[in-house]
Amino acid sequence: MRSSPVLPLLALVVGLIHAGDAPVVETPAKTGPAKPAVVKKLTAMELVAEDERWVFRPTVGRSDIFVDLEQVLNAQFQLKLAQQQSAVRRDGPTGKPGEQPRDGDIDQLLTWSKAEDARVRVLIGARKYEEAMRAADATLKQLDPHLSRPDVAPLIVSIRTYRAQAEEAKIRDDAQIAFEALKIRVLGILWSQDGSRMAIIDGESRAVIVNDRVKDCAVINIDQDRVDFRFVFGRRRFEFPVYVADRNQSKP
Repeated sequence: MRSSPVLPLLALVVGLIHAGDAPVVETPAKTGPAKPAVVKKLTAMELVAEDERWVFRPTVGRSDIFVDLEQVLNAQFQLKLAQQQSAVRRDGPTGKPGEQPRDGDIDQLLTWSKAEDARVRVLIGARKYEEAMRAADATLKQLDPHLSRPDVAPLIVSIRTYRAQAEEAKIRDDAQIAFEALKIRVLGILWSQDGSRMAIIDGESRAVIVNDRVKDCAVINIDQDRVDFRFVFGRRRFEFPVYVADRNQSKP
């Protein structure tokens, strides 16, 4: 039995009618996958230049922990010296530094002595040891007759202590200057077969060991990078190190 061609035709017409009633959905145009942005890779020199342009800007009121500690200590020391000098000018009597009171008023003597005590400390901090010793001696000469007073005795002890410190510091500085004038130069350190160290000293014909003498200075220790010498100055013994000299240096 042959199928009628009308049925497929009717089915096609019904499908087109339903397709016309359905909403039309627009499909977006295919644009392809998004390409990532190309980032230029900096060279080593460009990275260094970029790092050098960076400036650290701390928050307002925030303490900066990257400040050089040596600069902080130096600033604190200078501030302390300025405060002591200000106290000397404020509390001390008018006139030249070290000028003694003319009358016998003990209160004026105490005020002047306290100012001189502070001035001695300032001079020691400035490494002016001879001037500090002269100021201390002049002050002690005025205070010694009043040693029995309870308000004078502590001041005398303080000035004598700082005077002794100034004297010790001056002696050591003089000894170090005299030792450096010998111009001892260590060229290198050697190890002997028995394990002991030997030092090569400029101008010596052989390597020296502990207890040898170089320019009338006894060798008391030989380390990896230095040699310690015992130096006699003013009937006192001092120990000074001399480090291995750099080849580019002309003096130790």
